[in-house]
Amino acid sequence: MEALGLRRVQFRVEGKAVPKARARVVTKGKRRFAFTPKRVKEWEEKVKEEASRHFEAASDWPVVVSLIFYMPRPKSRRHDFWVPTTPDLDNLEKSILDALNGVAYTDDRLVVAKSASKRYAGSDGPYVQVTVTSVKDQRSLSEYSS
Repeated sequence: MEALGLRRVQFRVEGKAVPKARARVVTKGKRRFAFTPKRVKEWEEKVKEEASRHFEAASDWPVVVSLIFYMPRPKSRRHDFWVPTTPDLDNLEKSILDALNGVAYTDDRLVVAKSASKRYAGSDGPYVQVTVTSVKDQRSLSEYSS
């Protein structure tokens, strides 16, 4: 793999994923303040903390990101595999991609391809499987498919 200029890092973040929520706006007097909800901030910190155990430095190269969200399984969905309910997949992705800024890559603009899915978790509970692959040599992305 190194011959292709490729570095793949894979890790998991334990717990139920929190989707990126729209920033809240509060008005005090004539001033308006925007802030990220506490739950989202805590989740992003957890992701950042786990990711920092696996990356020595943030990449300046383009990257491919793969995310698998293992969500809690309700009793009514015992036999289902995919999660067709909220939260929306794109909002789940955004919280992870933002959390990896400055840890896995210098900015999420470097994410040139991504894949994501929502599945029901097994007996090991909810978690997110994260794979970040550095694409140093600008070859075809089909060579890096997982």
